Amino acid sequence: MEYKLVQEQDLEKIKYLWAYCFESHQPFFDWYFREYYQQENTLGAYQDGNLLANLQLIPYEIFLRGQCLQTSYIVGIATYPEGRRGGIVRGLLAEALREMKHRDQYISLLMPFKAEFYHSYDWQFCYHHLKYALPLEDLKKLSQSWGELRQVKDIGANDQLQRVYERFVQDKHGFVIRKSRNWRLLLEEHFGEKGYLYLLEKDGQPEGYLMYYMQENKILVREMAYTNVLAYKALLQFLYNHRSQVERVEWNSPFDDNIHFLLPEHKKGVEIYPFLMARIVDVKKCLEVINYPRKISGEIKIGVEDNLAQWNNQYFLLRVANGQGTVEVLEKDTWEVKLTIGSLTQLVFGRLGAKELFKMGLLTDISQGKLKFLEGLFPKCDNYINEYF
Repeated sequence: MEYKLVQEQDLEKIKYLWAYCFESHQPFFDWYFREYYQQENTLGAYQDGNLLANLQLIPYEIFLRGQCLQTSYIVGIATYPEGRRGGIVRGLLAEALREMKHRDQYISLLMPFKAEFYHSYDWQFCYHHLKYALPLEDLKKLSQSWGELRQVKDIGANDQLQRVYERFVQDKHGFVIRKSRNWRLLLEEHFGEKGYLYLLEKDGQPEGYLMYYMQENKILVREMAYTNVLAYKALLQFLYNHRSQVERVEWNSPFDDNIHFLLPEHKKGVEIYPFLMARIVDVKKCLEVINYPRKISGEIKIGVEDNLAQWNNQYFLLRVANGQGTVEVLEKDTWEVKLTIGSLTQLVFGRLGAKELFKMGLLTDISQGKLKFLEGLFPKCDNYINEYF
C-alpha cells in the first residue's frame, strides 16, 4: 500500500467516494469541493495505482497554552468497501501524522464518526459541549430584553461577528483563531444551507450573534456567541419569541456554561456531548512551544507510549523554567511517569488534570511529588471549539 498526497486526476474518485460514504446533497456538495477541498491537503491510499481511501487535512490555527499553533483538522476519512478491514485507515492515519510533523503541526484535531475506532489510535476527547434540547417554554425564565437584534443576510458583517467571537472565547482555551477566510467559508456554508443570522447590538456595538436553522418543529442553533450574560439572555429571548412557530430548540454551549442552573426543570434537556478529539503529533516540539505557569519550575522524565507515531514512543526529559520548556530525548528507558500519547494530549489540552488521570489509572509510576508538579504544570482549562469540518 502506498500513501501519498493525491493527484489532480483523482478528484472525481474523491468526490464519488465522499458521496458514497457521506452525502452529496446540494448545494453543499458542489460548494465544498469548489471552496473547501484542497488537493495539497488530501492524502490517499493507493494499491497498484488505484485509490482506495483518502482523508483531508483542513488547516486551522488554535490557541493552546498561551500559543497560537498551526494544526490540521482531519475530515472526510473515506474508504471504498473493498478496502475496508484491511488496516488501510490505520496506515492513512499514520501517514497523516507524518505529514503534519513535516508541516510543523504539533497537534491534530478529529471529529469521529465512531469514537471507539479512533480511540484505539489514541485520539482522545478534549472538547465537550453542553447540549441543550428544550421546549421553547423552558426559556421563559431565562429570557430578558437587552439591546437590539437585526438580521444579517450576507457575509458583510464579518468584522462585527469577529469582535463578538473574540470576547466570547477570551476566557476559553483550545479555540480556533478565526480569520477572514474562516468567516467567509462559515457564512457561505450557513447561508447555503438556508440558515438565518441575527446580530445583537447595544448602543451601536456588537454584543452577540445567533446562527440557526428552522427544521420542522424546532430551531437548531448552529452557533450562539455573546459578550456577557445580558446578551446571552437577550438571544434566548429571541429564540423564545418563536414559540408560535416551533415547539423546541437545540443548541450546543461551552462546557463551562452554567445557564442550566436557571432552568425550571434541571433534570431534562441538558447533556454532556463529546464533540472533538485531539492528538499530539510531535511530543518534543509540542512540549517546547507551549507556555507554562511562570511560578512553576523543575524537571520530570516522561515515558510516552505511542502505537502509531514511533518518534513519540520514547522517553523525554522535560525541564521548565520562566514559563518555557526544553525537551531532551533520553537514550535509556528511564522515567518518573508513564502515560499514553492520548493521556498526554488530554493533559496538555487541560481537559483532564494529572490527578484525574492518576485516579483513572492512565498515569502510572509516579511519586506524589511529581504528580503535584504535573498538576501545577498543566492546569485544567475550559476548552471550546465549534468547527465541524
